[in-house]
Amino acid sequence: MTDDEVKFCYKCGASLPEGADFCPECGTSMKMDGTAVHNENTSRPVYGPKKDLGPVPILIMVYGILAIICALIVLISGVFLDSFLKTLNEMVKEGVITEADYQNFLKTLGLVSEAAINAMKLQMIIEGILMAISGIAAIVSSANCGKMQNFKIAFGACVLASALPLLSIIFLDITGVIAAVVGFVMCYLIYQKKDMFIS
Repeated sequence: MTDDEVKFCYKCGASLPEGADFCPECGTSMKMDGTAVHNENTSRPVYGPKKDLGPVPILIMVYGILAIICALIVLISGVFLDSFLKTLNEMVKEGVITEADYQNFLKTLGLVSEAAINAMKLQMIIEGILMAISGIAAIVSSANCGKMQNFKIAFGACVLASALPLLSIIFLDITGVIAAVVGFVMCYLIYQKKDMFIS
């Protein structure tokens, strides 16, 4: 191989066999207008740190989508809780379910009074709104992480998406704590790569 011949693919850095016109790895042409392409990258492989966050943007996006789906379910359940209970009451009158089963169901959910039903509705609506905002923030963070741009937005949105589930502790619901811990791990991974973001 002469000095003018390309030794490594200038696109992917793969080693080239002698006289190769195309890279065996990525298929890139090594000749332009019949002349061998030669630049600073053709005499050595292309190495260096990957300028991405690996699976982090995908994981954040998955959380965002699931959070929005759950938020819609919880919001709809909260808004239509009265209608659901009314339907169950009608089923008791028609003999489809027994009064004892209906009362046991209400006790299991803690819906033993009108005040408890109203408190449950309010809780579901608030938790649904928090989940929706968390999901939207996660999607914003994921979009910016995927493009490695706008570090402040990517990081800030991830922190917001992680912090909001913690508010579920107000309702003695610890499932939000698990989501928050995983979210803050994602925040840390984003922060570690802050120097690789475009802006």
